[in-house]
Amino acid sequence: MNTKKDMTTLINLSRKFGQAFCDKGTFKETSTNHIVQKWEYQGDIFKITFPTTQSNEITVNNYYENLRRKLKEINLAAPSESSMRLVSNFSRVEELVLLDELWEELGADDES
Repeated sequence: MNTKKDMTTLINLSRKFGQAFCDKGTFKETSTNHIVQKWEYQGDIFKITFPTTQSNEITVNNYYENLRRKLKEINLAAPSESSMRLVSNFSRVEELVLLDELWEELGADDES
């Protein structure tokens, strides 16, 4: 496992997802010793911190688990197949597809 690539992938996924789902104007990212992403979704605050230095495989796996947990806390769990089929609003479909792609990368079924 290339942990640097995986952490970079995770940070980029989190950024892309946060910018797409955040309440308008709430996405903020700062970088000093760590990368901190903070945004709101339907009034709930989402905040996650990533390391800027190389991490080992165990640490990367912990960050994947942490992102899964934090998304569930603000009710952004993996969408079900039935929810994907029932949506008629095109913008909502795009959101669900992005959410599904994120959870596929995070390994929705890889709960520890």
